[in-house]
Amino acid sequence: MTPPNLSQTPPAHGRPSPALVLFLIFPLLGIIAALGMALANSNSGVVTPPTPLPVAPQQLSLIDKPAPNFELEGLDGQRYRLSSYRGRVVFVNFWATWCEPCRRELPAFEQFAAAQGADGAIILAVNVGETPEQIAAFFEQHDVEAVSVLLDDTLDVYGAYGIERLPTTFVLDPAGTVRYKHLGEITITDLEAYVDRLRS
Repeated sequence: MTPPNLSQTPPAHGRPSPALVLFLIFPLLGIIAALGMALANSNSGVVTPPTPLPVAPQQLSLIDKPAPNFELEGLDGQRYRLSSYRGRVVFVNFWATWCEPCRRELPAFEQFAAAQGADGAIILAVNVGETPEQIAAFFEQHDVEAVSVLLDDTLDVYGAYGIERLPTTFVLDPAGTVRYKHLGEITITDLEAYVDRLRS
């Protein structure tokens, strides 16, 4: 095997290799193209607006404010106006028959409502968007009689109170001011505690 000839003259240092030239030219061409596009966009007059930051929905707070008045037809065919219950503690409960926690709290409503006198606290159970037939069929299975059920078929009251989940219960003092907002299932202990706080 013939050893390499170390006496051969190395390539001249003044002449760069073709591969190195190509390696340097391509990035330079990319920079030039980018500058050209930027200048074209600036001359076109088209301005790309900045991407807006996400905005959280504003929470509607009714605490310590007069409760939005409403008048709704009840399941019994009567008209119910919220303002007619001034002088009494009022629970405005938003519910639906398909809502499991709503169904679980009905026995507490029945027990509580049956124990109230003529001037005692009252529960107005505002049904959200269901038909009288749906509610009546549900009540036949669950034996609900003492609770006043109101029909919010247009969802106007639902919107006025800013409901985000069911069930939600607002507790009004005798002057008609919202004092508490109870999210989720409410128990008879909760109902009695709210009344005690507002009467003390």
